[in-house]
Amino acid sequence: MNLKAVLLSTLLLLPTSALAEQRVYRESYCYENTEEYVPGYYNSYGQYIGGYVKSDRRKIPCKYVPYQQSYSEPPQPQKRTCAAAPIGAILGGIGGYAATPRVADRWYMIPLGIFGGGAVGNALCQ
Repeated sequence: MNLKAVLLSTLLLLPTSALAEQRVYRESYCYENTEEYVPGYYNSYGQYIGGYVKSDRRKIPCKYVPYQQSYSEPPQPQKRTCAAAPIGAILGGIGGYAATPRVADRWYMIPLGIFGGGAVGNALCQ
């Protein structure tokens, strides 16, 4: 048995089984700060305890508010639906093929005809 083949197959199968059970959990929390004023009072010994603000921070479920831009979005370009460009490219390729009497010159005339015909067909679209 070939030892190199066994070692290579072991190395190829090892990372997939080791990484198969890894999962990443991400939890996001939002927090709410609350403040409450507690007024002053007298305790049982007759001492005055001054008022204070009791603050607390607690977790709440997050409310995702969609982002709204403050400026108007630029207008989207209009999609042109025109069949003249592909038709022009096809006709240009045929014209490049027919225009060359020598077979050796067709390697550059056909792509040149396709490019020229596509450009003319694209110019005809409005």
